[in-house]
Amino acid sequence: MSRFFRCSFIILFMCSSAAVTWAADTIYPQIDYLNRDDPVFHQATEDISLYYKAEHTDTTPPPLAFFSYTPGKTDTLFSIAARFNLPYETIALLNGLRNPEALKNNSQLLIPNTPGLFIPETPKNDIEKLICSWRTRAPQQGAPVYVIDGPHKKLYYFLPGERFHPLERLFFLNVLFRFPLPKGVVTSNYGLRASPFTHKQHFHHGIDIAAPQGTEVQAARGGTAVATGAGGILGRYVVLQHEGNFTTIYGHLEEIFVEKGHKIGAGAIIGTVGSTGMSTGPHLHFEIRNAGESWDPSKMLPTTE
Repeated sequence: MSRFFRCSFIILFMCSSAAVTWAADTIYPQIDYLNRDDPVFHQATEDISLYYKAEHTDTTPPPLAFFSYTPGKTDTLFSIAARFNLPYETIALLNGLRNPEALKNNSQLLIPNTPGLFIPETPKNDIEKLICSWRTRAPQQGAPVYVIDGPHKKLYYFLPGERFHPLERLFFLNVLFRFPLPKGVVTSNYGLRASPFTHKQHFHHGIDIAAPQGTEVQAARGGTAVATGAGGILGRYVVLQHEGNFTTIYGHLEEIFVEKGHKIGAGAIIGTVGSTGMSTGPHLHFEIRNAGESWDPSKMLPTTE
């Protein structure tokens, strides 16, 4: 590949406080095939190889640049990442993928020539919110990079060479939380619903899982019991605190087997299904919150049945 071709598409990456800028009509070079017969793929993988080499030598890595690739029917996030020798989290965050399955909804991917984490200025999906909620200094530590998104430019803070924390990896792979019952049926979802008592619309901050009275309730993740008690709405309840600013809430319990301050392992039995509080029958009310904000558990559990 000629130097002219390569330099005509390069995007200057500035490690100072100034953000990257370029002409409005910039088009990312298109990769058609993930093999070395494709000159653009060859250039991208060569740049990535030079970055890894520079990590262990005194050489300077290539400036940050982006390429474009349209996934085929058999492509997965993991197979694409392997072909480029990039961490899958690098591609996922740059393209706003909340989990590996989200790739099928993405008609075009941006591929960088440098591994690292692209943290958006304004987080939109769950994994972005998680990263921004507990990596509190990540944006300030990253270099500002603008990425063309249609007619707009999207600002990211780039941390070259950074990888997912194990917590983020488990969350992205949808294995951070386990289903809180050995078996159950979700009878009421997260979101607006009509109250079974007042018939008025209200926001349901968790999911209801029907199960026989006395069914063992299990901790969805290891953590610490930060509250137990009884209330008029949730009846007997347990609140567990987890790494990454997460809490899980278990309501309408018949019995509680833990006390405040107890360290709880994932899958540990913390109580039994009941019908205490405002309840129409035996079920578990289950919530997941991050920094106090409720998140939809159905999107964060391996299964909801």
